[in-house]
Amino acid sequence: MEIVLHHYPMSPFAELARVAHGLKDLDYRSVIIPSIMPKPGLVALTGGYARTPVLQIGADLYCDTAKIIDALEAHTPRPSLYPAPLGDLHRMLAGWAGAAQFTAHVGAALGSLPPGALPQAFIDDRKARFGLDMASLARATPHLASQAVTAATWLDAVLADGRAFVGGDAAGHADLAFYSNLWFVRGRAAGTPAEQAIAALPNLSAWYDRVAAFGHGRPVEASADDALALARAATPDLGEDVDASSGFTAGQRVKVRTDGSGDAPVEGQLLRLSPRGIAVVRDLDGGGHVVVNFPRLGQMVLPA
Repeated sequence: MEIVLHHYPMSPFAELARVAHGLKDLDYRSVIIPSIMPKPGLVALTGGYARTPVLQIGADLYCDTAKIIDALEAHTPRPSLYPAPLGDLHRMLAGWAGAAQFTAHVGAALGSLPPGALPQAFIDDRKARFGLDMASLARATPHLASQAVTAATWLDAVLADGRAFVGGDAAGHADLAFYSNLWFVRGRAAGTPAEQAIAALPNLSAWYDRVAAFGHGRPVEASADDALALARAATPDLGEDVDASSGFTAGQRVKVRTDGSGDAPVEGQLLRLSPRGIAVVRDLDGGGHVVVNFPRLGQMVLPA
């Protein structure tokens, strides 16, 4: 089944997914989506979810990098993104990198930009959808940048014993999550005190280059129409697994909303709901249906 990655070049979360494709040496179709709303091609598939990136395997869609990594791991188990000895500890470390540390790195990357450096349309989009206020971010930047530098210093210390990656000889999910945050700072805030402090850490710099060397796999450019056609032609995974303690039942009409996002919820029939994730099936306009998958953490499930 063909893999499709819906993304745009400057997204740090998309960079995490791209390097995961590189580590697993994957062929895939690359659909470049807008960085701001509207995103009609993507929303036609997901039914509302518009964050970046989204992975598509046939008629199964995977939202959020946590679920994307799970899907890639199931599709291509080797090399694993959860190698020993850390195993699932990679998932926990990646969760920290994608939450508080992501906010810190956004501050380090964007908070010091001069007025006009970001398009006003981008600023307006992020304010409406996520509450981003550039003036508040600028005031918080010294603190946020210090948090990014502190995390980088910790990682440099972890690597000081000569290990190649966070868990040892093999890279995993945590490496990709830490890397994508630093990639964003290096790309957006080169020459700032925080970026220079991070770049001066020798163990971290060598590790960064090792992760970057995985590349992005072998993408082939595709369009939103191509992706929609692939979805229509495929059959999604319709297996049911709803935790009895959840208060929901398989087949129930639900809405799934990302916590802290102003995007529209995804509505559909519930297929799966457990600590392993959420899945709903929804009909495509014009025929066919897809299954939209989410991680459990960070997602609200509500009766429709």
